Amino acid sequence: MSQGVDRRGYVFVVDKFSYPVHRSRGFCGVKEPKLEWNFSGQSGLYADLLGTRPGDLVFLYQRRIDESPEDRGFRGVYEITSRPFVDTQTISWNGHTVRGECPECGSTYPEDWGRDPNKDPWTCDNCDSDVPQGEHIVPNRVLIQPDNYYPNSVTDNTAYVDQTDPGFIWTKIFRKMYGVGTERSAAPLLPEETEKLLRLLERENEGTSEVPDFEPYPAQENRDYLSPKLGDGPEVPYEHWLHAWILNNIDEEIPVLSDIVGPLSELEWFGNEIVYGIGRSKVDLLLLHERDGHRYKATVGELKQEEITVDNINQIDRYSYWISQLATANAEPPVEDLQLHPVIIGSGIEPDARTKLGSMEERQLEIPYSRADSRTTSRTDCTVQIQTPTAVEYTVSDGSIRFEYISGQSSL
Repeated sequence: MSQGVDRRGYVFVVDKFSYPVHRSRGFCGVKEPKLEWNFSGQSGLYADLLGTRPGDLVFLYQRRIDESPEDRGFRGVYEITSRPFVDTQTISWNGHTVRGECPECGSTYPEDWGRDPNKDPWTCDNCDSDVPQGEHIVPNRVLIQPDNYYPNSVTDNTAYVDQTDPGFIWTKIFRKMYGVGTERSAAPLLPEETEKLLRLLERENEGTSEVPDFEPYPAQENRDYLSPKLGDGPEVPYEHWLHAWILNNIDEEIPVLSDIVGPLSELEWFGNEIVYGIGRSKVDLLLLHERDGHRYKATVGELKQEEITVDNINQIDRYSYWISQLATANAEPPVEDLQLHPVIIGSGIEPDARTKLGSMEERQLEIPYSRADSRTTSRTDCTVQIQTPTAVEYTVSDGSIRFEYISGQSSL
């Protein structure tokens, strides 16, 4: 874990079948889809998991099967204690089981079921043989341990609707709105979202935590640690393998990348696939930087498998206002001045995109928070200085990635 990043928060999705195993056997994880591309495919889920670090906090989100609202929702709190690894062991607890592979063919692809997981048969997505009902196949894992275990969950209404606790879980509400197809097995929380969930869990449990029944995960001498699949180059096979590699190495001394990240002592937080608005609007990469306890900068990244285009540049320019709000709206202490640094990484750049970059200048915008809060508080506005974008070329070579500046080095 980098010296600057405090304990970040992650949400891992579970259900009534798997939750007891994850809670009491000390692990969580993501599946291994057949589909390799896209944020919900293999490369995207690897990126999610490779963004975690030992010491990060975990909230287990128990999604609905047939439970009442009070028996599902956000559960916690746990701490990650390992790097991501692959394990096909079957792990059980009190009649519940999580598998690492199909019991018939040994495939690590996910199980499949119909509309009703309580009634419809579960089958292997590879060989179509039966998988015991309720036994998810989750081979990509991280170890966790109870940090401050609360028996009662935080319901969706408490997390997203209740206005008696300050702040807003902005990056998750849009995934709830869109439902199936947009949820993720693992997703980062902004620092202020993590703090809100911690407050709500403590409140819902009246400040009382417990020690759950717990049996440590089986020890292993040589773990098969997770790594991105970069291919032979010079481009990654799919965009999200670029995401995965960067997240896995973001706090390492990688030329050019470390310039973008800046001093690790100032790296407050980083995360991937951050949803900020309606229509599944999201950014590939977001970094928050703090100095003397105050957030002063946000770095927003667009990562492209192929060459950078004019559309890519327009996209990163278009969402500057909304990302500025995302980075400041609920920050504590309040942010009055923010630097926003756009970064675009691709395998090269098209000529018209290079021309577009050369014509761009720094600009300033105001977020009128005082207008929104005029009836309740004296909150001040936020001034945002949007820097000219930095464009970077990546190349896959010998199982690694190297970066070279295209333009915008002076913005760093």
